Amino acid sequence: MGFSCITDVNWGSSTQALTYHQALTHCIRLTGVEDHIKNFRPQCLVMTGYPNTRPALLNLVHDFTKNVGLMVCGHVRMSARRPNFKELANEQGRYQRWLLKNKTKAFYTPVYAEDLRQGAQYLLQAAGLGRMRPNTLVLGFKNDWRDGDMKDVETYINMIHDAFDFQYGAVILRLKEGLDVSHIQGQDELLSSQEKSSGIKDIILNIDPGKDSDADSSKPSSKAPSTHNSPAMQKDEDDDGKAPTQPLLKKDKKSPTTPLNVNDQKLLEASTQFQRKQGKGTVDVWWLFDDGGLTLLIPYLVTNKKKWQDCKIRVFIGGKINRIDHDRRTMATLLSKFRIDFSDITVLGDINTKPKKENISAFEEMIEPYKLNEDDMEQEAAEKLKADEPWRITDNELELYKTKTQRQIRLNELLKEHSSTANLIVMSMPLARKGAVSSALYMGWLESLSKDLPPILLVRGNHQSVLTFYS
Repeated sequence: MGFSCITDVNWGSSTQALTYHQALTHCIRLTGVEDHIKNFRPQCLVMTGYPNTRPALLNLVHDFTKNVGLMVCGHVRMSARRPNFKELANEQGRYQRWLLKNKTKAFYTPVYAEDLRQGAQYLLQAAGLGRMRPNTLVLGFKNDWRDGDMKDVETYINMIHDAFDFQYGAVILRLKEGLDVSHIQGQDELLSSQEKSSGIKDIILNIDPGKDSDADSSKPSSKAPSTHNSPAMQKDEDDDGKAPTQPLLKKDKKSPTTPLNVNDQKLLEASTQFQRKQGKGTVDVWWLFDDGGLTLLIPYLVTNKKKWQDCKIRVFIGGKINRIDHDRRTMATLLSKFRIDFSDITVLGDINTKPKKENISAFEEMIEPYKLNEDDMEQEAAEKLKADEPWRITDNELELYKTKTQRQIRLNELLKEHSSTANLIVMSMPLARKGAVSSALYMGWLESLSKDLPPILLVRGNHQSVLTFYS
């Protein structure tokens, strides 16, 4: 009787089975744990699109969720043709391996939807498992909001409103150079090479002439719906070779090599800034509203990371000129009870001063194309236009929110005065009442508040207390 020895049979791993069983058991146990401030974690749904198309957004959020909270990379896929769910599943596995390979502790979760807002609603409702569910929506700032269709701005602002409706906090990251590098072919190679050699001046790589240099950081890469167009990684080294996968970054040998323009070079340099050690600098916290403490918690978590440990936290608060010393002592006592180390507290007694005339004029010029101008038309025509284009700004709205508009302009002046050299600014996000403030005006506020500054995080919690002192 003869026996044949088969050596290439994979019987599976008992270690993997045990790991799965333990993870499942602990996840179920967590569902029985009641909510408490000490159990709060920033669990973020980050609208990255393909995970490697917005490196700065991915890296910064990872800095305050790694080993602390959950991070889900959400991607809304919109397709004119019938959804290919097999392709979606393949991409999910491929990009998850990319995250693991790049030591990013996150989950990639793509969904198909008819539009961006619908897809975001799917993710807000269904992402996560049990207690391991997101509680904070993170978006990139929509840098190109004045260049595209205002319906996209309406969608973007409605996503923020939806987050609050679902009891999420909301965070927006803005870099003046932009976030989206998906229009640059080969950006993965370039990003890694820039990390090794920071002195590169002239960078040559393949450019896809069919794509704009559009730095829209709010859209999760809806412009690249198919796998073979996706701007992603090179051949996955974790692939076992048995099921060949398409490389996430496809080089086109026929396309000409073209030097990057100045803006794209700045964009790529900015995209890697959170991968590097920050050195001695500051994280400036502008705590203007009590939203439960998320605006303080995020910089605290960031500065606990090794890359940021040399950065000091500076806190800026609003106050009255005749109470500056009292307000400073009160804030210092509060921060001590929160056990948050800080290097300085600045009380802004001139926060309510009227902004400069030239800055008010610049704001008015910016929003002029988006005004309804109802006084120049019949009432019926004005009502119809407002119904068709709800993002338009009415004269009554401008007058009603004049003080709040001027406050955003003034805050930008103060930010430039006090925080122009900060490594990161974390600031309370202004809110707009849903249905009362048009999308164009709210976007104008965000634009005026955050323009021409170092990296800035606009943060608004859902008013759930997240710092232990509140208990």
